[in-house]
Amino acid sequence: MKQRQCLILKGDTDWCRLSLSILLEEFDKERVICLSSETLDNISTIPPKKAQNQLGKEFDLVIFDATDLIAPDSLGAIIGTITAGGTLILLLSESENPSLWMQRFFKIFTKFCHHYDSFKIVHQGQSLPEIFSPISRSSTDSLYLTDNQQQAVAAILNVVHGHRRRPLVLSSDRGRGKSAALGLAAAQLLTEGKQTILLTAPSLAVTETVFEHASRLLPQATLSRALISIGDAEIRFIAPDILVESEQKADLLMIDEAAAIPASMLEKLLQKYSRIVFATTLHGYEGTGQGFTVRFQQLLDRHTPNWHSYQMETPIRWIENDQLEAFSFQALLLDAVPAEDELISDAQVDSVNFELIDRQQLVNDEQSLRELFGLMVLAHYRTRPSDLQMMLDREDINVYAMRYQGHIIASAWLVKEGGLGDDLANAIYAGERRLKGHLLPQSLLAHAGIANAGSISYQRIIRIAVHPAVQQRGLGKAMLKQIVSLQSKSDTDLIGTSFGANKDLLAFWNQSGFTPVRLGIHQDNVSGNHAVMLLRQTSSAGQKVLNDASLRLQQQWPHLLHTSFEDIDPELVITLSQLIPQQQLQLSHWNQQDIQAFCYAQRGYEFSHVALWHLITVKISGSTYLELTSEQQNLCVMVVLQQREWSDIAKRLKYTGKAEIIAALRESIKLLLIE
Repeated sequence: MKQRQCLILKGDTDWCRLSLSILLEEFDKERVICLSSETLDNISTIPPKKAQNQLGKEFDLVIFDATDLIAPDSLGAIIGTITAGGTLILLLSESENPSLWMQRFFKIFTKFCHHYDSFKIVHQGQSLPEIFSPISRSSTDSLYLTDNQQQAVAAILNVVHGHRRRPLVLSSDRGRGKSAALGLAAAQLLTEGKQTILLTAPSLAVTETVFEHASRLLPQATLSRALISIGDAEIRFIAPDILVESEQKADLLMIDEAAAIPASMLEKLLQKYSRIVFATTLHGYEGTGQGFTVRFQQLLDRHTPNWHSYQMETPIRWIENDQLEAFSFQALLLDAVPAEDELISDAQVDSVNFELIDRQQLVNDEQSLRELFGLMVLAHYRTRPSDLQMMLDREDINVYAMRYQGHIIASAWLVKEGGLGDDLANAIYAGERRLKGHLLPQSLLAHAGIANAGSISYQRIIRIAVHPAVQQRGLGKAMLKQIVSLQSKSDTDLIGTSFGANKDLLAFWNQSGFTPVRLGIHQDNVSGNHAVMLLRQTSSAGQKVLNDASLRLQQQWPHLLHTSFEDIDPELVITLSQLIPQQQLQLSHWNQQDIQAFCYAQRGYEFSHVALWHLITVKISGSTYLELTSEQQNLCVMVVLQQREWSDIAKRLKYTGKAEIIAALRESIKLLLIE
């Protein structure tokens, strides 16, 4: 196999089209694709945003129209479809591009041109090089395309054949056949007589390659989009949030792109299933799993200390040390990593420097850029190449960082929002308009109903990370304190953030002076978490909006718990309730009588519920509520506030039925009545 090639054509549209017609004369047009908003004659053309739809396909030549601006995620995706010896042609305009991201991209490309014959730049008027259609690779009867893939399948099978509770972490860069290995192993297990192979992933689409390769080995099977079955045996996809609550048994659970699934959910699956394979992509255009083992290793060590790992390194579609892959890694920062632990291990709050990053300097400081982006990659799975472009090019984004001896150890990215005109704000409040971006003011207007939230100025924290080697030292809080101080001296009225609600993150933001003002109605498709929004004022105008939003949530919270949030974890309900103080309501004489009769006589729950509801909505925000046992706290939330089904409560808290639940509730309420 030969190296893949990359060619940039810089010129006007007519010259680029003429050049393409000459270069493509010897190519099979069925194995050529163009990513552009403009159609090319006799060439299959798709918009760049549809690049991910081509995954799993193979092309000899890809044309990528970047005359306006390169879409980095799409470029990263489509490069993975080019076969060994194939060619990527990038179309660029001759005009000067002010984009810092593009300047860096072109600088790296020029460096590759100096080192490798397979990279070339042709300006309008220059002669065109020869490019050749790759020689078709001879087909093979072998089940496996590489020894690496065969070893990966063997490692997967060993999870089933070997001792229980010895999970496998399978990792690779894109194009190594990881998902195919999952499919091949699943099919072999069914042919051995295993009955149930469960497959989960962030979405069903992620598992298409797994099902495709499994079906090739099972020609007699019945196929559907999320199921392969042979008699009573099956390979079945179940979404992560459903699987966590399911009673489904399995011979093996396979989790593809595990790094995209919250660790809390993976921990539940790890406890539930004794034979699991966690598979993840190390460096990918759609997010990265390189921090997965770092973040997840503690859980594995605690629950399954005999876990194994296997990394697939041999590419399938292109040769080892492929120069186009190396270029994509550098240009898109797919291989960015934070500073090495030993270089920063002594960092403390009083020994670090805080700064607002100068992006012009950053783009010329490759080490700092890689440390900064690598830090975000490690902390946030969904950090993509387009985030690098956003960070370098968008004027409404500020990037703050902490350095220790020159190395970046913490960072926060903020985007400016708000300043909406009255007519636009009124239309958003009325549900008649929706803007791209402006998450904080839009949500306050449209969801929280704060009519004066549109005109003021916001800074939303969209990314924040502290290097794992220096966490739990107060660096994150110190960085937020510095940011708040700076923004207080600007025209900013409110600083805010939004993230999937969990206890640890809520505690961090609360300790930094941020107040919850909204919990999203809809759950995240993968994690099942609701997004929580928190604000901190930096002006009197911001204080008024914050007060209004906080009061609105305070008034609505007890009612939302049994209408919109009846299924969220009761521990999260308690955490949030402690941050949303309720007004001290004076219980009426009748309510007090009902509560006493429920606790100390045999008055029925159904006839006492309203009184108990008034009591718990007040008590849950106070310190005395936390003196109950964890089980008692959860019981009061699930029965009185969320009003869950008795069977659901019995299953979660391990009661025999309603009678035992009511008896436990009586004892819990008695303790709350003791002042």
